[in-house]
Amino acid sequence: MKQALFLLLLLALSGCSTTQAPENDTGFASVAKLEAFAGCYKNCSSPAGGSSPVCLTSILWPGQFSAETQPEAVAIRSGSGSSLIASAILDNTVIQESRFEEGKHFHFRDGRIELNRDFLASGAREPGNPFIGLATSSTELGLDSSGQGRISQSTAFAGTGFLIVPIAGKTSTIQKIDRAPSDLCAID
Repeated sequence: MKQALFLLLLLALSGCSTTQAPENDTGFASVAKLEAFAGCYKNCSSPAGGSSPVCLTSILWPGQFSAETQPEAVAIRSGSGSSLIASAILDNTVIQESRFEEGKHFHFRDGRIELNRDFLASGAREPGNPFIGLATSSTELGLDSSGQGRISQSTAFAGTGFLIVPIAGKTSTIQKIDRAPSDLCAID
């Protein structure tokens, strides 16, 4: 009986859920059309409380830019059909540009852009990795009630640690990406 109670207590303590959001977060605003996202945005968030900033370019073009080559701004404009064209801008010069199509790169639901979900399986094969299980992550881009950009990133995981400790949890981080003055996206 004591072993069952210990196992139940261990299961109860092994799950966790955390959410980080900026102060005065108003949530996602209702956006009817993709055209509402058009505009000039600062590339990276300015989080409070010591959180790491999130950069649009890291989401749109993973691994493309280093800390030294990070663009200042990202210009978003409507493309043909249900698409958006994103341009990474540094010193009033476009250094990367891509077209993202609904249904192929993202889904537009409930006024939010949902990027395609990532899945990861871990078999604890890497040295120092005690986790065996599955994880999934999702990213949603949207606007808040003041028209500023809003990024929500979530990761959920379930598995075991050290082969015997059940682990499950979810983390969510919400950050704000400010719209930038249009002259920051003026292209030479």
